[in-house]
Amino acid sequence: MTQKILFVDDEENTLKALIRYMTVVDVDTEYSTSAAAALDYLGQQQIDIVVSDLKMSGMDGIEFLKEVQKSYPDINRVLLSGYGSKNMEIKQALEDRTIEQYFSKPWELLAYFRWLEQ
Repeated sequence: MTQKILFVDDEENTLKALIRYMTVVDVDTEYSTSAAAALDYLGQQQIDIVVSDLKMSGMDGIEFLKEVQKSYPDINRVLLSGYGSKNMEIKQALEDRTIEQYFSKPWELLAYFRWLEQ
């Protein structure tokens, strides 16, 4: 069964790079440039995995994924950040299960999605 993944990042260049990278794995992908738009989308579509950037304008990635956890607890939640895993916010989000996976930018993520295909 093909996974359906929603990527959320307010940097369009990052989303464009993700689109290029995700063409090599067998997943359905959707993209959003804001947490608010992504929450609206989740109310309308079935998604298996949400991958969100940490630092976004408006609602940051951890706040967004807390909302996803509360409203859609069956969706897997992944955080993507260039700020490093030593960030206390990230450690806390992993401990309280707000996020289930953390990947640092640029692209540790691709290996994860290749693993999902197996």
